[in-house]
Amino acid sequence: MLYLCIHLEDVATKDLTLFLNKTPNLCLAALILMSMILGGMEVLLNLQDKEVSDSSSNTWSFVFLVGTIFWTYYDADRKDFEKPFDFGFLIYVFWPVAFPWYLVQTRGIEGLMIYFGFIFLWLAPWIMGLITYMYFT
Repeated sequence: MLYLCIHLEDVATKDLTLFLNKTPNLCLAALILMSMILGGMEVLLNLQDKEVSDSSSNTWSFVFLVGTIFWTYYDADRKDFEKPFDFGFLIYVFWPVAFPWYLVQTRGIEGLMIYFGFIFLWLAPWIMGLITYMYFT
């Protein structure tokens, strides 16, 4: 009986580890998908000479911020980064400084490239709409 409990605990630990290893990828995939959806919406509205509402743009900015916080939090678990108790809150409050700092601490100079990739992901819908507006209207 004791062996069964220990074995089940090992299985649960392995499942949790597998889930935490996949979670940053899921957060990133969700951000990419939402960026593409909003970009498509921006293109379609610009083709009709309309604009995306401010509430949609603000919602995208908030969702992007929360998505990068979740990605950072779960990526820190995967990278065995020693994080303080209120790491998620600190990333939320000091995002413009804390997010690039975390990326550089865990990945070195490559972290800056990843940071610029996230910024591009955030701006991609706007850039798609701008290109559509400039060339097709």
